[in-house]
Order: sequence, then C-alpha cells, then structure tokens
Amino acid sequence: MTRQIVAILTASLIAAMSGVDVHAQRAGGPGARRGAPSPTAGVIAGRVYDASTNTPIRRARISATNVDAFLDATTDDEGRFELTGVGPGEWRVIIEKGGYFPWHIGQRRPFDIPPPVTIAPRQRVTADVPLTRGGVIMGRVFDENGEPLADLQVRVYRARMSQGFRRLESVGLGDRTDDTGAYRIYGLPPGDYYVAASLRTAPADSIVETTYAPTYYPGTSDVGEAQRIRVGLGAEATAVFPLLPVRHVRVSGTLLTSSGAATDAFINLVAENGELGIPLGIGAVTRARGAFTLPDVPPGRYTLTASTRGDGPYETASLPVIVGNEDLTGITVTTGRSAGIRGRVVADAGVTRALPDGLEVTAMAARQNGTVISHSTGSSFELDDLADPFYLRITLPQGWMVKSVMVGGVDVTDAKVALPSGQQADARIVITDRGARVSGTVLTKSRAPANARVVIFPADTRKWAFPSRFVRTATIDEKGQFQIAGLPADERYLAVAADYVEDGEHFDPEFLEGIRDRAAPFSLAEAETRSLELPMIER
Repeated sequence: MTRQIVAILTASLIAAMSGVDVHAQRAGGPGARRGAPSPTAGVIAGRVYDASTNTPIRRARISATNVDAFLDATTDDEGRFELTGVGPGEWRVIIEKGGYFPWHIGQRRPFDIPPPVTIAPRQRVTADVPLTRGGVIMGRVFDENGEPLADLQVRVYRARMSQGFRRLESVGLGDRTDDTGAYRIYGLPPGDYYVAASLRTAPADSIVETTYAPTYYPGTSDVGEAQRIRVGLGAEATAVFPLLPVRHVRVSGTLLTSSGAATDAFINLVAENGELGIPLGIGAVTRARGAFTLPDVPPGRYTLTASTRGDGPYETASLPVIVGNEDLTGITVTTGRSAGIRGRVVADAGVTRALPDGLEVTAMAARQNGTVISHSTGSSFELDDLADPFYLRITLPQGWMVKSVMVGGVDVTDAKVALPSGQQADARIVITDRGARVSGTVLTKSRAPANARVVIFPADTRKWAFPSRFVRTATIDEKGQFQIAGLPADERYLAVAADYVEDGEHFDPEFLEGIRDRAAPFSLAEAETRSLELPMIER
C-alpha cells in the first residue's frame, strides 16, 4: 500500500510539473489519455502472462520512467496493457504483480540491469512479458526463552561484491512477525539469501540498556557466521531462529597526544557490517582531560579512530576494538603524526617512450567502501595523512601498466600498506608499455547478452584477492570479439566467457572457483599478444 501511495504521489507531482494527465493510464488495460497527446509521442503495449501456465495475468502494474516523466497502467482481463503518450527517448519499464518477482522489459534474468527501451517519435513498441512466481522464505522468530516475538522486522538480503567485499542488499518488501512470531516474505527470485531480524525494546536514548541485537539466521550477530538459504524457482524455504539478547554498552577512555598531553579530538567507532548489513558509525568528542564516552554501542568488531581538532599539530589514531556485553572502559588512545610517502614514477628498462602525462597516484583506504585518503599528480608525488592502511594506485593511459610498486624497499604491488605513525616512507612505482595483451573471439550462436563478460584470472588462488592486477574482465562486442591489455607476464592464466557476470563479481572467490573447471588455460610472456577462442558458458 505504501509503495502504491508513493507511486501515485510521484505520478501526480510529475503530472503537475509537466501538464500531463497520468491518471488516464490508471484505468487498467488499454486506456485512453485525456487531452491531446504530443504529436511525437509513442506507445508501449503488450501482454503479461504467467511463465509456467501461459495464462494472462490480470491487474499487473506496468510503470515506465525516464528522467522527465512517469507513466503507469494495469493489465486487463486478457493481460494486455498500453502506455500512451510515451515521449521519444529511453525508458525503464517494469512489470509487477503480487506473488511474482518484478521484471523489466529487456531483462534476461533476476537482478540483471536491462538496456533501456528506446522510443522513436510516434513509434509503437510491443512486448510480451512472462512473469514468474517468486519463492518464499517463511519461519518464526523467538526470544531466548522460546517465546514468540511479535512486530519484529524481518528482511531478506542477497550478497553482492563491491570493491572486493561482500555487501548485503535488501530483496523484497520484508515482513513483520505476528503474535506467534511468524513471518512470510514472498516474490523472491531464485538465489541464495540471508535472513535478518531486528527489534529494540527501548528507544536508543533510553536508560534501559537491554535490547535485541540485529540477528542473522541461524542465530548470530556476525554476518560472517550467517548461513545462506537457497530458494528455488517458486519454491518455499524455512528459517526459524532466535533473536540474540544483548546489552548495549558504553565504550569510554582517554585520548592523549604523542607528547602525552590531553587534547580535543573527534572520536569515531566504525563497523563495516552494522545493523542488517549497513555500516555503523558512532561519533563523539573528547571532554575534559581527553576523556570520551560512546554510549549505546551494540556488540561487534569496530575500528576506533581519532583526529585532533583545534590548535596544535594535527594527529590521528586508529585502534581495533571488540565490543561484548559489558561496558568497555579504561581505553587509552594515543595519537601520532600521520605517515606520509614521497616517491617517483619511473619507466621500466626497455621502455623507449617518454612517461605519459596526467599521472595520478592515489592512496585508497584498504577497507570496505574505502575512499581516497590522499592523491598527487605528476611523476614525482607526495602523499600525506596516511593514518589508515591503504592501497597505492596509479592512473595510467591505455597501453601502460604497473610493473612494480615498492614502499620502503618492500614490494606492495598487490598488497596493502600500513605505515607506523609519523613515518615518512620512500616509494618507487615502475611502469611499462610492454604489457601482455589477450584478444579473441567468443563462440556464440547469437549476439552476446548485455551482461556477458570474458573473465581472465590466475590459476594461483592467492592472487584472486581484490584489488588484483591478475584478475580482469572485458565486454564482448557485437562481433563476439574482446581484448584485455596490460596483464602481468610469466603467469598461468584461466579464461572464461560467461553469459552473465554481475559488476564486481569477477573478484568473488566463490564465482572464480565455480568457473575454473570450465576455463581455458594459457600463459603469457612479456609483451606477448595471445589470441583465444572461447565458448560461451551458461550460468
């Protein structure tokens, strides 16, 4: 109901701004728009039916959106619909019906991002859209005494790779438990899911400190220990689990500078996986004599960071903290001057060209959702404020690649860097234009799907970790051809052409392990050009 209200309000707002009568589309089936349509407007029409029975689906909702407008309609008794007044341009068209998982026109599989529907002036586009009944996860949630918990928020999540980390994204509408602790979440596409539940028994600012932690099936607050539930096409799965009773605690201590003096500072306690997979951050500032208190902290693994403020030299600190069910007191945090790096970018032996222009060296924080800590341009670079572990990266034009990265005499080409407080390290980045190149053709009976990819990765599993120079992916053009340049030489590689690869999935060890038996092995020498012919595998 909430989604319908939001959709109606959104449509009404757009109508008010554009002068378009969107309500004419809401009558269901092939409806007529009131008022004179644009002379260049097109039409999107079609039929929605059940994929397993081929029977029409009544009152399915069709929504079309672009940057300027929103149109919607519902199917009639024969499952037919018609969207009129569709302006020229690109549109996203989604079909929804309770009990089925949503589907976009042009989509090939669940969670795929389809190409937009392109409408030319006065064009009529037709599409028959099959909907598939979704799967169900149902169960019951209870407390530590086996008593049911009512009005509990339960959600389903799927994992996606992002910058080498698994992130959880919500799927479906979720549910709240009834008086028996039961819940039921439906309309799920086939796949592997996590189930999580959360309930507070008191407001966050209450003096009552007993609450229930966000809990993942089968009964853990650590997403790393959660078990995935596989849901088949239109199938049902069960997840019964307890919520964990915990006491939100206080984390307190004292912050001192490198000289041993108390100072004013910002304090942050950060968890990469907080409530229901969402990163959690709790902040505070120091009080008299550097004292700080962070209230209402749920159990978990955190990083406590501090940065001085006000007059005096800028100093920082970073400290891992494990929070349990008891107050954590007496922590002493000592700040120090941030580390820094000075270095040069040089050409490898055998390179005859001048160094390219526009070089940019970046220190990227080596954590989930890592951001840029510091960056510098030019062949001579200087990076400051390096308080956290980081990866050293360089932006290069096509035809160039990194040969090696040395910091303080240590090879960190594919490793993170952690410098002691106050250290000023020397760095040397060697680049080359003699990287190996792989190209080839993918054997397929028709044009490669939009999300088809060629993935090249090393046979050595130790080199799969993000961000690896040895793991690469490439799109397949309309002729079935691909190319990847700048691969490190003297390595045994595996290559696969897959009909579907999600963004970032090529850095998922489970994905690489699952396709390695179907991969074509090959090796590369320096500056070698290798040609491959790969079959398209279906996932």
